[in-house]
Amino acid sequence: MPDTGLILYEFPCSEKIRFYLRLEALKQRLDWFLALDGKAAHQAAINALFDLSDVAARSDLKNELLKALLQQRRDIEALPANATVDGQPAKTVLALVSEATNSVSAAVGRTSQILRDNEWLQLIRNRQRLPGGTCEFDLPQLHYWLSQPAEIRRQELQSLAQTLLPITNAAQLILDHLRAQTIISDAVAEHGTMQIPTSGSPYQLARIWMPQESQCIPDMSANRHTLWLRFSTPDAKHRLHAVHETLSFRLGLCI
Repeated sequence: MPDTGLILYEFPCSEKIRFYLRLEALKQRLDWFLALDGKAAHQAAINALFDLSDVAARSDLKNELLKALLQQRRDIEALPANATVDGQPAKTVLALVSEATNSVSAAVGRTSQILRDNEWLQLIRNRQRLPGGTCEFDLPQLHYWLSQPAEIRRQELQSLAQTLLPITNAAQLILDHLRAQTIISDAVAEHGTMQIPTSGSPYQLARIWMPQESQCIPDMSANRHTLWLRFSTPDAKHRLHAVHETLSFRLGLCI
């Protein structure tokens, strides 16, 4: 099955990876809105910044990232000097890991606290809890800011997001390394389900590629012993119904 015309679904096999995927998704959303010039896009970027700040506020996140980066560093250092990692020379990736480790270590307290202490942002956040609460007559200062040139707004939002970069960059580096180790194979789900024993294989991430024309949607649950894949198809009202036919797809498991 070729890579073109496929939809990729990713499912975490641990709470840690679930958390990193959320950080990645929110950072991508923030970057997408920041790349646009419209007022509505930059207001949406503020909301994405709030979400990213909330997710990054976990008290144990810094230590968790440092542990993962240390393990990644050890894995790379154990390789031959001329080895490649994630398609790059091992020395290059090792430098990136060291830089990410230093940035996370240097982060003072919770990286999201600076955003929480920003009165202007908190005013916007409190008002947006009300439907329509950020109209120009409710928040004239927001209306004024949105009337500034797009580049000025973008630079200010990028500056505000700067404090979160050590966290998001480290999580991205860990995920990129994990994806590069994916073992991909063609798979078949008999009667719309598939069980994968995990004993002795500490899978961290499952990746499923489905043909774009397929109307089947995968879902996954995991425990210490088994990954269970099941497929459903949506009706006209987007309600899911179990699939009982045999399906072919591509499966990638990351250790």
